[in-house]
Amino acid sequence: MSKREQTRSRILSAAWQLFTENGYEKTSTRDISSAAGVATGTVFSHFPNKLELLKSGLEVQLSTLLVETAKSDTSTTPVDRLLHFASALYPFYLSQREFSKVIFKGILWQSQSLDPQLNAFKHQLVFGDEQKLLYADVLMDVYFMTLLVGLNDDTENEASLIAKLKEKLSLIGV
Repeated sequence: MSKREQTRSRILSAAWQLFTENGYEKTSTRDISSAAGVATGTVFSHFPNKLELLKSGLEVQLSTLLVETAKSDTSTTPVDRLLHFASALYPFYLSQREFSKVIFKGILWQSQSLDPQLNAFKHQLVFGDEQKLLYADVLMDVYFMTLLVGLNDDTENEASLIAKLKEKLSLIGV
């Protein structure tokens, strides 16, 4: 790993720790640079703003979770696969509710930054069948709308979200 990559990793690690301890809004880039042992300008040379730091940190966390979840995936249908991954992802997002809300708020109109990851996941859902990508789009729409509703209702938990996801999928006939 190059020195630049090590510095980036140290910044991400410090940011994630501070976001977890203090919350996103109460953590400044100055706090992050201090915890990472770098100048504030160095933080900005790796990340243009605090939201990008949060997105990058969340992406690292999610990548690890997705790899682990894929190892236990024995599903044979796209719906079963979506439910398997939702069972791992919903608890993660709910446990990081503040971060998740900030992320979704920040990227709602800039989703193209996530297109490569989303497209890869859609292909994974339909087992690489290009002709079923529209089907994967519908599954993802239902998944994300259920997640967004859950993030905005503090009474929701992973079990209730999975139940709602199953119910919605059954209503649309998948």
